[in-house]
Amino acid sequence: MADVNLTLDLRMEVTEQTTHRVRKYSFGDGYEAVSKDGINTRQTEYSVTTEPIKDATTQTAFIGDLDKVATGDYFLVTLTPFSTVQRRYRLKDNTYSRQILPSNRAMTFSFILVEAYSNA
Repeated sequence: MADVNLTLDLRMEVTEQTTHRVRKYSFGDGYEAVSKDGINTRQTEYSVTTEPIKDATTQTAFIGDLDKVATGDYFLVTLTPFSTVQRRYRLKDNTYSRQILPSNRAMTFSFILVEAYSNA
């Protein structure tokens, strides 16, 4: 499997959500102990909606790239302004959606990118 280079115009909508994996241990008296789950606990997700894509060839190519990533490949993306570094991402739940705009046959795509690894 190979990484897929992805160029995204992030002017439409991007939302960043960061969580940390932790282990919780609850005791009968109501006390709860919380600890890190491993050394790389940070997980960052980006909800992305693309700008409308009008060109049919570009639409088909983008769908092909999304299908590759949904079946195991990774995207290499720089998500400016969130990062200035190119990083690896996968599709959350191997899922994306597309919306066709009937007025001009353009398509927008929505998906959630999960950072493959973060040590920040």
